[in-house]
Amino acid sequence: MNVTTSSSGRHGLPGAPLAPNRGALLEAARRVVAAGVGGRVALRLAGVPAASHRRRVLKVLLQDAAQTGGGQVFETTTGEMLLLGTQVSAAARASAALARLAGTAPLTLETWMLPQEAQRLMSWVEAATLLPPQGPPPAAPGIAGLDALLATLAPELVFRRRGILRLGQEMALPGRLLEFSAAALAAELGGLAEDADLRRHAEDALVRRLLSRLGAPGPLRPQGTLLLPLPLDLMPGPVPRPGLVGVLPLQAAADPDALEERRAAMAEQGWGLAVAGLDAAALRLVAADAIPADWLLLHWSPALAALDPALAPATLRRCLLLGCDGPEALAWGQSRGITRFVGPHVEAVLAAARLSGCREAAACTQRQCGERAAATASAARTACRNQALLDATLPLAKAAA
Repeated sequence: MNVTTSSSGRHGLPGAPLAPNRGALLEAARRVVAAGVGGRVALRLAGVPAASHRRRVLKVLLQDAAQTGGGQVFETTTGEMLLLGTQVSAAARASAALARLAGTAPLTLETWMLPQEAQRLMSWVEAATLLPPQGPPPAAPGIAGLDALLATLAPELVFRRRGILRLGQEMALPGRLLEFSAAALAAELGGLAEDADLRRHAEDALVRRLLSRLGAPGPLRPQGTLLLPLPLDLMPGPVPRPGLVGVLPLQAAADPDALEERRAAMAEQGWGLAVAGLDAAALRLVAADAIPADWLLLHWSPALAALDPALAPATLRRCLLLGCDGPEALAWGQSRGITRFVGPHVEAVLAAARLSGCREAAACTQRQCGERAAATASAARTACRNQALLDATLPLAKAAA
């Protein structure tokens, strides 16, 4: 890999006619140069592979640097990318991450210090043509090609890890809940993701591929308990590592005797069993106390608080309260005897706790920490300099939830 930092040139603002689609880039470059603020750079990446997966990963790294140190990311029709106006430290971390990711790939990085090397930047801008604005994601290659697409799609791209917050004498993160990202799945499948049956088929296929990866180190093997969805018709083999819990849809509880047999069979293989899909509407129809599962995934909503279901204490102790979007959800759950919580508010609490105890967190935001902790693709976590903390099972300092 070729990394070049130029050190000469005087800045100027060329006034040549704009090529199509270059106005936004030229305006941004002029603005950065005219500001005259030292310690800003432009980072140019050339030789980007045409493969869509590699391109997306590289762009994510540049966008992460832009969020951390300011700036914008632009792509050209020739495959180049430009990180414009970010801090030197953010650009340096991005360069190191790109170099590690590229390996032996013939990528070229060029760094221009601003405003000192503005002329080189502006010369490049004068010749660049941006890609047109992105439209809707392209459709997948039709139903006939769905299985071929799924066979090559890395499951890590479409899963997200959600932290489980345990509240008691102290806050703790005893494990994670693995779930599909609807947005990521739609980006990969295109229009096929709009069909519920095809989406479910894709999810089941990806889970089956995921199971073979759970024994390897990495984001899919964090410390502690890991709950993950299982196809209704799949009986998993022996667990590749302790602490795995298979999550089945609520329809599995339609036959309690069969579910109890399945729970026993999974336990022999080292698996726990959870049932998802309980919410205020379902609790009007289902006897949750009678569901034979180790865990019940209960979805929070104001309607749930209004219903105030009369669940047995033993059932409440089996509940994970999902969708917690504010402190009122945690307060309601705690008042009913629920101790484990998942949701956006939980992600914010956990990110704040990690940042408060991380020596590498000077340039990180709470949002970035949360996104990196949720990622299951290693490339999306590269900018984190304390990845062990992202994966750790934490007893956390007591903090207001």
